[in-house]
Amino acid sequence: MSDNRKRIMIVDDENINLAILSQILSPEYDLVTAMNGQDALKRAEENQPDLILLDIVMPDINGFDVLRKLKSSDAAKDIPVIIITGRNNADDEEKAFLLGAVDYMTKPFNNTIVMTRVKTHLQMAGQTQAIARLNLEDALTGLPNRHRFDMHIEREWKRAIREKKPLSLLIVDIDRFKAYNDAYGNIQGDELLKAVATVFPKSARRPADLSARISGEEFAVVLPDTVWESALLIAENIRKTIKSTILPTVDGMTQTSVTVSIGLVTKTPRANDKISDFFNWADGSVYEAKRAGRDRIIGKVL
Repeated sequence: MSDNRKRIMIVDDENINLAILSQILSPEYDLVTAMNGQDALKRAEENQPDLILLDIVMPDINGFDVLRKLKSSDAAKDIPVIIITGRNNADDEEKAFLLGAVDYMTKPFNNTIVMTRVKTHLQMAGQTQAIARLNLEDALTGLPNRHRFDMHIEREWKRAIREKKPLSLLIVDIDRFKAYNDAYGNIQGDELLKAVATVFPKSARRPADLSARISGEEFAVVLPDTVWESALLIAENIRKTIKSTILPTVDGMTQTSVTVSIGLVTKTPRANDKISDFFNWADGSVYEAKRAGRDRIIGKVL
């Protein structure tokens, strides 16, 4: 499949309908197909299509139930769904919209209408995603912001409880950042923040790992299913990499560098544990590291 083309999933138990829609859409889009509800749910999460065309009448799970399950799935809830059906029924149309469909098309298919509606909803989805990214990204560094961090760690906390697996958290604070800003100016301070930010995704690279800027000079790294020893290796790599990074001043006259203090906490949470306590342990460990001389990692297994 092309990296540049949008991906559409077509869900219909009739080969003729799959063939017709494929003929209409394949010149412009990459396609994924499914012929029953269970397969549709699995492929939606695996393939992450940009849009789903979903039939109502299917042999195992009807389209309404598939739609309901898609909208309750963290991995698929934001994928726009167009209902495609041979039933021109006002009640079905109303139900589809109430369950979260973005459109409702009846068979037989008109090529122009299909292409126009698909393009419209892909454009709308792209605009929505762009707005969502702005709301979840730190404008300066491009890392996830505090809001996205809070969402992500809450989701991983619940998963760790459910699966009885360890969750590790790093809080990373730049040492003497105010003094750096005072010495070199806010523009140079911003360049430093951007340089530091590039280190985290290179060290925490798994899909479920998340690195975020959570305040001025403070960053966080969420490491799901990660034991203390592995998290400590990642933290040490971050500490050493940042310390060895040389950043020239904007005028090119001076070479600068900084160190970081890191708080590290690992826990396999239980149902009654509080995520706020988990975060506070990591955050408190940062200040212990600073009091102990900075440029170090302090933490514990809870």
